[in-house]
Order: sequence, then C-alpha cells, then structure tokens
Amino acid sequence: MKTTGMVRRIDELGRIVIPKEIRKQLMMKEGESIAFSLENEKIVLTKFSVLNKMSPTIQTLLEGLYAKYRNTFLLCDKEQVIICSSDGLSQYQRKQIPDDLHLFIEQQQKQIEVTMSFIDGEYQVTLLPLVVEQESQGAFIMLTKQTPYYQIDETLLEFIKSIIEQEMMACV
Repeated sequence: MKTTGMVRRIDELGRIVIPKEIRKQLMMKEGESIAFSLENEKIVLTKFSVLNKMSPTIQTLLEGLYAKYRNTFLLCDKEQVIICSSDGLSQYQRKQIPDDLHLFIEQQQKQIEVTMSFIDGEYQVTLLPLVVEQESQGAFIMLTKQTPYYQIDETLLEFIKSIIEQEMMACV
C-alpha cells in the first residue's frame, strides 16, 4: 500500500477529513459512501459500491448465462468490473472500465453490440445500465464471443437486469 505522507487528526466527534488530493484521485464526490474494513491492524477505506454487496445468486445467474451462450457476462459499477462469469475472472475482475463505457453508464444508455475497446481487446459489447431510484449505479454487460445478440433471448437479459436492480435496491 502506497503512503502519502499526509496526516490528519480525529476531531472530538471521531471525524477525519480525506485529503482533497486523494478524493480527486479516486474521483470521490460529496455524498458518496465509504466502506471501512480492518486489514492487519490497518483501517482500509474503500469507495462503497452497492454491487459489492450482491448475493452469490447473481454470480450463479452470470454462470448460467455463460453456460447457455458462451459469452462473457459482467457487472460493473461506474468504475470497475465487480462480478463476472468465470471465463472472465482473470481478465476482467476488478479492472477499470473504459471511459466511453463509463459515459454510457452515466447517461443510462442501453447499447446493443457496439464495437469498442474493452480492457484487453476489441469486442462487440452489449450494455444494459443498472438504475436504482433514477440514479445510474453501473451496468450489466455482455461481451459477444460466441453467440451474437440477435440469437439471445432479449427478454431473458432484461429479466436478469431487473433482478439485479431489485437486489441492489434491497442492499441500499
């Protein structure tokens, strides 16, 4: 873990200020949530994503989709891949998403098999934005590797997207 050399005092209410340089580097905005954890006697602060709290059921759904269509299925927040089907774990898990994908998520734009650069190459990407209480939370993504979108049951993908959004609402 890289140290910054910055020191902050805890005030009488137990608060500390996260230095502006760190907030800027992590693209943290006012009102965002932070998760606290302890690791080897260190306090670790992490930007909180409701997707990190998703149940193992979501992983099972992604595995089922992979088994049926042989495409890579991913869930990402606005910055990185959080969950993916097992075929993509080593390639995509915890990797930053490309800026153009981030833009589609922020604008809540559904994309069907758009050719774009995605972490390790060019893919046909299908993106279904995940929206909870009218706020963009991330995306359900398919990287076409074997089965093109037109051969996939679109209602199944929309149904799984709605299950993910319901699970996210339960985590909030």
